[in-house]
Amino acid sequence: MINKFKYYALLAITALIFTGAMAIYKPFTAQAFFGGHPPRCCECGITCSSNVSNCSSNCQCQSDRETPVDTQYFTDLAIEQREWLINVVWEAHLLPAMMLMTEQITAAATSQVMMIGTLFDAKHQLESQRILQSLTAEAHAQYQPSVGMCQFGTLTRSLTSSERNKEITQIAMASRSSQRQALNGDGISAGGRADDLRSRYTQVKNVYCNPTDLSNGMVDLCAAPNTARSNRDIDFTALSQEKNLNLRFTNTAASADEADVLSMQANLYGHRVMPRIPEDRLSDVDGNITRSGAQTYLEMRAILAKRSIAEAAFAAYVAERTESVASMQPYMEGALREMGVNATEARALFGTRPSYHTQMYFLTNTMYQNPQFYADLYDKPENVDRKKVSMQAINLKLRSDMYDSQIRSNAIQSVLLETLLDEYEDKFVNEANIQQQQSNVIALPGLY
Repeated sequence: MINKFKYYALLAITALIFTGAMAIYKPFTAQAFFGGHPPRCCECGITCSSNVSNCSSNCQCQSDRETPVDTQYFTDLAIEQREWLINVVWEAHLLPAMMLMTEQITAAATSQVMMIGTLFDAKHQLESQRILQSLTAEAHAQYQPSVGMCQFGTLTRSLTSSERNKEITQIAMASRSSQRQALNGDGISAGGRADDLRSRYTQVKNVYCNPTDLSNGMVDLCAAPNTARSNRDIDFTALSQEKNLNLRFTNTAASADEADVLSMQANLYGHRVMPRIPEDRLSDVDGNITRSGAQTYLEMRAILAKRSIAEAAFAAYVAERTESVASMQPYMEGALREMGVNATEARALFGTRPSYHTQMYFLTNTMYQNPQFYADLYDKPENVDRKKVSMQAINLKLRSDMYDSQIRSNAIQSVLLETLLDEYEDKFVNEANIQQQQSNVIALPGLY
C-alpha cells in the first residue's frame, strides 16, 4: 500500500512541476507550443498573410531561424528540469521526506504490532493463570479426603489380620476333631471310646454341670457347680450370641472359650468315636493287612471324611468369632461414641479385641446407623464417589464370605445325597453280583 502511494504521489508531483516550469521560463514558447498566434515574416519586410509557407523563397522567416535556438533551449531546459527534479525535488526533498515518512510509519506499525502482541501475551498469560488456578482449586477439592472417608480405611485396617486368625482357628478345630475321632495317639481318645467318654464326663462334672438339670437331680453329681459356664458345652444359642471368643490355639494354656467350643464340637460330631480295631483283625500273624480289616478301616475313614465336611461349617462359624488384635477397639469405640454410646457400653457390645465377625458386622450394619454418615454425604462429589467405592469393596468381601458359606453348604448337600444313595448302591451291586453268579452257574454245563 505504501509503495503504490509513493508511486502515484511522485508521478503527480513530477507532472505538476514540469508544467509550471514551462510556463515560467518560456511563456512565449509555451504559448507557441500550445497553439498561440501564427509566426510573422518580419525580416523581409513582407508580412505573411496567413502562414510562413506563404512567404517568398528569398525571405527566410524569423521562426525558421529561431527553431534551432528554441530546440536547444528546450533541450537544455529539459535537462535542467530533469536534473532539478532528480537532484533537488527527489533526492533533496521527496526521497528524504518519504524515507522519514516510511521510517515513521514502520516505527508506528511496529509499535502497534508490539502493543497487539503485548495484549496477546497478557491474554495468554491470564488464561494460563486462570487454568492453573482452576486446576489447583479442583485438586484441593478432589484430593482433600473427608473424615467419613477416613473411617472406611481405619475400620478395615486390621481386617486381614482378623481373617488370618479365623483361618488358623478353623484349621485347629478341624485338626483336633480329626485326631480325636481317629484315636490319634496324642489326643484324649488315644485309649479308645472309653477314655474319650471318661474324660468328657469328668469335664462336665467339674465345669459344665448344672445342679438344676434332670429335675434337680444333678446336685450330688456336680462336683463344683460353675453357674457362669453351666451347659456351655450344649447351649449353641449362647455361643452364637458371642461376638468375640478367646480362641488362641497357638498358646499352650487353653482358655475357657476354647474348652467350651471343643466340648460342644465333641457333643455335636462324633459323640461316640470309632472303636479300636483289634490288631489280629487288621493283619495276620505274618503282619500282612487282611482284606476284611482293610475294608473295615477304610469304611471308618470314609465316615470320618463325610463327618468332617459337616464339622467344617461349625468350625467356620466359630472361627469367625475369634478375637483379633486390640488396635481396632479405639476406632470402633470412637464411631460408637458419635452415636451416643459410652465407652462401657461400647466394650460390652464389641469387646476389646473385635473379631472378624464383629468387624464385618460393624462395617456392613452398625456404621450405617450413624446419622452423621448420611450428613457427610453432603460433601465433595469425589469424596462421595470414594465412599461408594469403599462400600462396594466391603460388599465384595461380604459376598466372598457368602460364597464360601455356599460352597460348604453345597458340599454338605452332596455328601448327604451320596450317603442316602449308599443303600441303593449296595442293593444294586448285590443284585448285579447275584445275577453274574447265576449266569456263570448256568453256563457251566454247556462247557462240557
